[in-house]
Amino acid sequence: MPPAPTAEESREQKTAYDASSQRLEDLVRAQNPAAGPQPPVTFEQLVQQFYLSAMIQMGAGTQEGQRPRVDILGAKQTIDLLGVLAEKTKGNLTAAEDRMLQAVLFEARMAFLELTNMITMPGVPAPPPGPGKR
Repeated sequence: MPPAPTAEESREQKTAYDASSQRLEDLVRAQNPAAGPQPPVTFEQLVQQFYLSAMIQMGAGTQEGQRPRVDILGAKQTIDLLGVLAEKTKGNLTAAEDRMLQAVLFEARMAFLELTNMITMPGVPAPPPGPGKR
């Protein structure tokens, strides 16, 4: 892993990143005046992103009539990342953030258990591998 940047390098990089992001947002808004500014990124959005990724990896959101593409090991890793996030942020979240994270972890783990129980039941074919997993 590369060495950590100095505090000055981090400040300069953050300033450049913010300026570049603002130029991009201005460009997009100039081409689409109806588009409002992007909302700030929140902890809830981070948790939702992991949750949606895990659910999609378990086949949720599959179009009707199509066979779900399941990446069960990827889903496990994503759920485990949520668990790491919960452990590392313990005591630093608002009550609402903690409730949301715990609810998402519960739902994702339950979906994982249901899917793994289906996969491991005798006579039930395993779902097809996800893209690039063949």
